[in-house]
Amino acid sequence: MESEFVLGAQETRAYLARLGLERPERPTREALDDLVYAHQCSIPFETIDMYRCTEPPDLEPAHVFDKLVTQRRGGYCFELNTLFEALLASLGYQVRPCLCRAVCGAKVKDPINHRAVLVELDGEEVLVDVGFGGPLPSASLSLVDGQEQIIRGESFTARRIDAYWWAVDRVTGAKKDLYGIEGPSRMQTELELCLATVSDKDFDALNLACSRPGTEFHDHRIANLRTPNGYFAIWDDVLTVRKDGKKERIPLPDEAAFADACEQYFGFRPHGA
Repeated sequence: MESEFVLGAQETRAYLARLGLERPERPTREALDDLVYAHQCSIPFETIDMYRCTEPPDLEPAHVFDKLVTQRRGGYCFELNTLFEALLASLGYQVRPCLCRAVCGAKVKDPINHRAVLVELDGEEVLVDVGFGGPLPSASLSLVDGQEQIIRGESFTARRIDAYWWAVDRVTGAKKDLYGIEGPSRMQTELELCLATVSDKDFDALNLACSRPGTEFHDHRIANLRTPNGYFAIWDDVLTVRKDGKKERIPLPDEAAFADACEQYFGFRPHGA
């Protein structure tokens, strides 16, 4: 199934400029990897506008384009990967969306709660994801069962679960995973993805479910942006700066400090700030 939305020439140029890239000559694996990395380093995962909002994010493509490219904001997976898929289609890639669930080392499975992108290259499908806001590959990942893949110094393995579902495992040395679980350097599952064919409409209900009260995207202010040597992250009133293996946590004591951090580290100022 091909992407249901393709960007026009002017929109494609503007999107690539947002990523700091020129249009690739051909839709190659190397160009795809450059696009994924540039996207993760340029457009943040962020839920600042979703915080305690009464309406779910608008997934209409023109609205998402205006938010991410024109306004230079970020978004969450149903926004980021939707528009990235459209960009890839506009550049000549064969793409389709896939249903996923975030795992992040948890022992109890969440419901399906994530959207990623599958790209067909030379007869194989690879996974790309610019909307996870956490530890997924900074390039494309081949769906080859059990094969370790080193991507920018990180170890990932795609693992077949059954005929439709795959897991993405990562070696992590973090003292805690995203759920705060202590552990030594270990392999943990970050994501599960489904190969079944789906359409854009299938994500509307998930968007509603993931943005309602009681979910982390609604109840917390979150931002994450990859950097060449680490990442920037916000969770509520704390900014985390990771650089060259060292991590610094910086309290944000008031709204002015929060807005300044968003502008300095993520490139936007929250509405009303």
